[in-house]
Amino acid sequence: MNEHGGFIDLRLNNQDKQGNESFWPSFTDVMTVIMMIFLISMVVVLLRNMELVKEIRATMEAERQAVELARSTGAEKADLASRLDSALEQLQAADTRVNELQLQVLRLQEQNKVRARAVADRDQQLKTLLEERNNLTQQAAQLMLDKQAADKAVTAAREKETLSKRQLADFQQQYARLKEQLDRQSLQIAVLKSKLNNQEQQLAATREERQTVEEKYLVLADEYDNLKVRYDKLVRPARSSKGRHLVEVRYFKKGGKPRIEWRDGHSGEFRAVSRGQLEKALARLKKQHVDGLYVKVILPENSGLSYSEAWTFTNDLHKKYDYYFQEAPEQPTTPPDPPRDTAE
Repeated sequence: MNEHGGFIDLRLNNQDKQGNESFWPSFTDVMTVIMMIFLISMVVVLLRNMELVKEIRATMEAERQAVELARSTGAEKADLASRLDSALEQLQAADTRVNELQLQVLRLQEQNKVRARAVADRDQQLKTLLEERNNLTQQAAQLMLDKQAADKAVTAAREKETLSKRQLADFQQQYARLKEQLDRQSLQIAVLKSKLNNQEQQLAATREERQTVEEKYLVLADEYDNLKVRYDKLVRPARSSKGRHLVEVRYFKKGGKPRIEWRDGHSGEFRAVSRGQLEKALARLKKQHVDGLYVKVILPENSGLSYSEAWTFTNDLHKKYDYYFQEAPEQPTTPPDPPRDTAE
């Protein structure tokens, strides 16, 4: 114990008071405190990484359920569309039948008009015969026979008219039944359309939920990248091209096809090469420079690359040829979404 309550006094101007004490115990205590802070920070970062992994797994499961729901909704929508087409065909057939019945009714009405005119003509003839009966007494018997025949014809015509009216009533009843059936089918079609609209709304809600899940996944991926960068900074020194041989590689798409350009160092023009030619050149330079290569991957803006394509290309080159990733432990091959349009 010293006069400061058990703690070592690190002040520079305290050398006169502690001339007999050693410098190294004080330095050891300082390094011990730094080491404890480092260990506590590492534990906090590891716990946070475990929580992020659990959240990412839950997000992937929710996305899988959304895909299954969208698939089942699409099948129900196709079935409803098929049933709707069948109902429309039945409706068209019913319309055709109704038109045919209407034509039959019109033809019967025309026949009734013709028969009515015939009956009127017969009645006129009968009147004429009755007027001539007083003047033609000798032909009375013949006229009587004619009258009886005319009466029979009128009766037959009236019976036919009655039968036609009955047929017309039957046709009207059939028309009413067909119209009622048509109304029921129209109601069924309306119900099917309502169900179809509900299914489409559910599908739209599912798509919005999936988009929300994807946005949350991107946010978690950004947090993961930030934590990984902080962890790398704590564990090992920053990546630097100082004392290393620089190689610049530019990767983008042109006309929908991947294009690779590279140059050795800062000077010179970029040259277009294939993937095999690039790896041969990098392997040769790696053997020549024992200090290691600093591989700088450039992803131009509007490169046309997806996140996975850009990350796979960059990670592959770094793991094979970059000094920093040669010394580091093996990196995961399927990380979250990598940043786009940045130069490594």
